[in-house]
Amino acid sequence: MIRFLFILFTFNLSVWSADLHLFNSDDVFNDNFAQSIFSGGLKAGESIHLRGKSVIYKEVLGSGNTTLILKVHDSEMGQDLALRLPHGNQEKNYNIHDGKRFINHSFAGFSELEETKLPIPMIHSYEDSSYLLVDVIENDFDLKDFLTNNESIPDVEKAHIEEALFDFAKQSAIYQTIGDFHVEQLVYSKAKGKWFLLDWSSGHELARLPSSPTLFTQHFFTNSKRPITEYESNLLNSLNEIVSEERTKQSELDTIELEKIKQQLSEITDYKKILEVYKEIETKHLMSFYTLLQKDFISNHLNKFPSGELKKQELELLLNHLGKFSPYYFSQFAEKVMANIYDLDAFMFIYKKMNEIGLDEELEDDISNIISDNIQRILSNTTESPEATETIEKLKGDFGLISYRTKDILAKASDFLRPPQSCQEVLAEILNS
Repeated sequence: MIRFLFILFTFNLSVWSADLHLFNSDDVFNDNFAQSIFSGGLKAGESIHLRGKSVIYKEVLGSGNTTLILKVHDSEMGQDLALRLPHGNQEKNYNIHDGKRFINHSFAGFSELEETKLPIPMIHSYEDSSYLLVDVIENDFDLKDFLTNNESIPDVEKAHIEEALFDFAKQSAIYQTIGDFHVEQLVYSKAKGKWFLLDWSSGHELARLPSSPTLFTQHFFTNSKRPITEYESNLLNSLNEIVSEERTKQSELDTIELEKIKQQLSEITDYKKILEVYKEIETKHLMSFYTLLQKDFISNHLNKFPSGELKKQELELLLNHLGKFSPYYFSQFAEKVMANIYDLDAFMFIYKKMNEIGLDEELEDDISNIISDNIQRILSNTTESPEATETIEKLKGDFGLISYRTKDILAKASDFLRPPQSCQEVLAEILNS
């Protein structure tokens, strides 16, 4: 009987251990997860345990320089999905840490492309430096294959494929660059009759003018490894003509939209109503639209916001709808908005953006001084908590924008922070909000 129970326990353990756990018992990502996949230890029908859910493994879809892509089934959603996992390519000197960065960059670049209605797979789940769970895009070939084999494709079918590529050019016309955009990332689905951008990174750049560089260049087609063919040259010219036409239309629409917004804002003095106007702005515009919108806000409307009352949520709304900033205009924005910032939460939101976007070198010292002038007031509006203490300690270790004068004030933060709220105060704040 004891021997039977031992065999049964061992059998159950082997069945359980056949599943793939992406996180160990300490909730740390398992960097060696791929061993069970490439060794054949993980078989179709077995489970892959993610964070907070599990999916059923079906097959390997492919692998690139930085990620491994698996086809899995999500029983909760009732559909197959692609699980993108960080991986490396030793031949090209990529390791799993490169893969983790790429997972994060892909997620960071998703929302902007999704907002502009580009045909991309939807991200359903993301775990920092660990995985992405996305739609499976069934496709027949990528753009590299199409360019290589176009002569063997019947004319009627080729015309449909080209027309679909022209549609993609229209959809992506506002972009000057898309992170990690190359011919193998653009795939064609015969069933859907359209091109999809299968993969991307972050750091997309909007075209400033109709004449700005486009996504479609000779280097994009050939990777500068061979001469461009006559067919490719003609296709490239057609794509760029379409992009130019689309941008010209967008520029005309942007001019009309901008004047309408400026007129609307000029009649408003209540900052909450100003926020509502920005909230309604659509996200598909050329960079010149956002630059002029930002300039108008900084010059004419920021002074309508009350001093020392802007919270993180309101700053987030503003920055989400004022579009991408250049370092120069963000420096001007950061310099002037500092007096409006309410607490440490709001300050850290702007501070992180400063580090992400970068600042104009000539204005860095001015912004550093303005931080020093406002940091005591910002601390006095912040409730003491472990999170606040941790943030303050990190700021004390920073350099550049955090001057010695600011660090002296941060060192005495306990003198300025508000005491923790009682339960009654928290309840009253919720009821009054």
